[in-house]
Amino acid sequence: MSSSHPNRWRAFAVLAVAFFMTTIDLTIVNTSRPTIGRSLHIAETSLLWLVTAYGLAYGGFLLLGGRAADLLGRRRILLVGLGLFTAASTGAGLAGSEAVLIAMRALEGIGAAMLVPAALSTVRNMFVEGAERNKALGIWGALGAGGASVGIILGGLLTRYVSWRYVFFINVPVGATVLMLAPRLIVESRLDAARRRYDPLGALSVTAGLGLLVYGISQAPVVGWAAPRTIAVLAGAATLLVAFLAIERRAEAPLMPLAIFRLETLTGANAAGLLLGGSFYAFIFICMLYMQQVLGYSPLKGGLTSPRRWRRWR
Repeated sequence: MSSSHPNRWRAFAVLAVAFFMTTIDLTIVNTSRPTIGRSLHIAETSLLWLVTAYGLAYGGFLLLGGRAADLLGRRRILLVGLGLFTAASTGAGLAGSEAVLIAMRALEGIGAAMLVPAALSTVRNMFVEGAERNKALGIWGALGAGGASVGIILGGLLTRYVSWRYVFFINVPVGATVLMLAPRLIVESRLDAARRRYDPLGALSVTAGLGLLVYGISQAPVVGWAAPRTIAVLAGAATLLVAFLAIERRAEAPLMPLAIFRLETLTGANAAGLLLGGSFYAFIFICMLYMQQVLGYSPLKGGLTSPRRWRRWR
């Protein structure tokens, strides 16, 4: 699709809505988390997984999702990812137990990991390099930055006036609408490659390693940092992450070519992004629990109060 295509901005709007939906899902559960915990009798230490299951699956499979989109077709992977995300959101809204809800959140993350890189690659393909592409990417970045704040407030509104289940159900009509419009507006595109090469071992090792790391840290205060189980889980996480680096060094088409870290600007930007994202989402997690369980705020008041407290504490 070239920049002269008459539907490029309509297609961009559809893709932007899908991307915004996945960004909101990173934070929308935070304001409803205590309510969900009481409703499904989820232990305090397990509430972390309502957020982490989505984020880990999203981040762990993001690179593999991008590779699949480039080789198998961006529109095809976009629709598969969006369908999975929408179905998992339905399952999360209907969940009657902790295990089902966390599993659905992980599936949402996998769907987002397929959807987002396919959508971004499509946006870059729709616009030729220049002012119009820069404008589209600028809007895309703004949506990504604003989604976190919108998610917190929207989660509070839905939990207060409807039900925590609609924190997930809200994705269903949006996803269904995008699924209906995308095939009409988005033209299929892919990279021309004589041989399709993936790196599933890389994606699985980094996702499993990060999952074990988070699990070990979250359970350590309960079972003890020196407990054999904690040591075994953390050792397993370290082994898997080291294995990921070894796989990336030897893979024919690595998901994360280690040579990119020789670029100082890129390495610095990634380090800054890691610190910013880690501190921001950790703060949201703690802040929502503090406001609702210590200060006694409702989910809505907590969501509306958070932006003001962030500015004051920052």
